[in-house]
Amino acid sequence: VAAIWLLFALMQPLNGAVFALDGILIGAGDGPYLAWSMVVAFVASAAVAVAAYALEWGIVGVWAALVVLIVVRLVLMWRRFASRRWLVTGWT
Repeated sequence: VAAIWLLFALMQPLNGAVFALDGILIGAGDGPYLAWSMVVAFVASAAVAVAAYALEWGIVGVWAALVVLIVVRLVLMWRRFASRRWLVTGWT
């Protein structure tokens, strides 16, 4: 149970950053990028979930997969935000 709380606590600041970047990119109309980044994050998270199942990590494995989902989303959205390609106005 302690390991779950550690993962949960470490995930909260990351969640805040992900939700903030998510809101910025949604507001900028960058939905297609968000959709594809979520697919990539899901694939990474699913791989961890399958490995966790095979290794019998139990609930800790589920939370580890969720942390991977959040971290991958954060990295991809931060890269998009830093690239400033989302600032293009009008039809592209």
